[in-house]
Amino acid sequence: MGYDEILGQEKIKKHLMDITKSDSISHGYIFEGPKGTGKLKLASIFAQTILCLERDDYPCSTCSSCIKAQAGSHPDIHIMDYSENSIKRQDVDEIQEIVYVKPYESRKKVIILNDAHKMTVQASNTFLKTLEEPPEDTVIILITVNQSLIIPTLVSRCQTVKLDRISDSEVKRILVEEYEVDSQKAGLITGYSKGIVQRAVNILKEEVNILQLRGEIVDMVDNILKSGKSTVFEYEKYFDKHKDDIDDILEILMIWFRDLSFYKVGAMNQIINIDRMDLIEKQSVKTDKKRCSEIYEVFQNTYDDVKSNVNYKLAIDNMLFGIQEVKHDYNCLLRKIYKAYSGTSGFGKGIYRYIFYWSNHSLI
Repeated sequence: MGYDEILGQEKIKKHLMDITKSDSISHGYIFEGPKGTGKLKLASIFAQTILCLERDDYPCSTCSSCIKAQAGSHPDIHIMDYSENSIKRQDVDEIQEIVYVKPYESRKKVIILNDAHKMTVQASNTFLKTLEEPPEDTVIILITVNQSLIIPTLVSRCQTVKLDRISDSEVKRILVEEYEVDSQKAGLITGYSKGIVQRAVNILKEEVNILQLRGEIVDMVDNILKSGKSTVFEYEKYFDKHKDDIDDILEILMIWFRDLSFYKVGAMNQIINIDRMDLIEKQSVKTDKKRCSEIYEVFQNTYDDVKSNVNYKLAIDNMLFGIQEVKHDYNCLLRKIYKAYSGTSGFGKGIYRYIFYWSNHSLI
């Protein structure tokens, strides 16, 4: 196990390698970054490097310490991962017991606390005492998606290692050059990667079902756009079944309507769902440009409502009705045509009746 297992994050990897090479290891670190950026794996590699008997910038992977670290059986590397919704005072008491025990076989011991932001206030205050006067033989690494969720007094006693999303161009380059993905497919995967290389690789390997989910969602959108309001209620069971996927579903919807907006203004090179151009073109005819742009607010409101534990079914229904409203208001358009021609004998009425008939007997 080594730093080359972490895709991207070159500056961060070099920073950590410099720390171990110069033996300027601090007592506390915060590894912060979005979900999927490899924070826990990076922390584990850092811990292995700290305890490696070669004491260099990169774990040798052959010494007895590295072998145990790679097997997950090193007695001086402690990964604390609590599955509950919060890390409580008694959990921190357990960590403190480890902190004040001497390393079994290494010069230091490393304690990694995953999802450190889940600590309750009481647990955080208890943990603070440990960070204020830590034993010299102890390195503590806190893993979090956002350090602002950790009490400031804890943050101030740690060095922050921030893992950022990387640019789309870099994600695409890695897929094309290192995984030999063709440019079009790489562009599609990159669009759904959120700037996280590992997520892109997982999509490529179909370990993340985002593209299958996309197919279901865009077909749903197509059905909603060409049907009546009652269609919305047909998808209640689907969204109930995919409640855990709601973040991905909202992302798919945002990207899809973004593509529709780009298609309407001729910005074809900005479209992500390039493999579904036939459907984009078809839906573009049915939808209003201004309303396509405004639908993003509906999706954001849905996200906020779901995260705030507002009635899930109600939030989804409101969103689906919002999708229906991006359709052209043909009745309004027809009224304008009628009004424009109403002063010219029966010609205007003839046009109105003709268009009205065909607009209600076609897929427009």
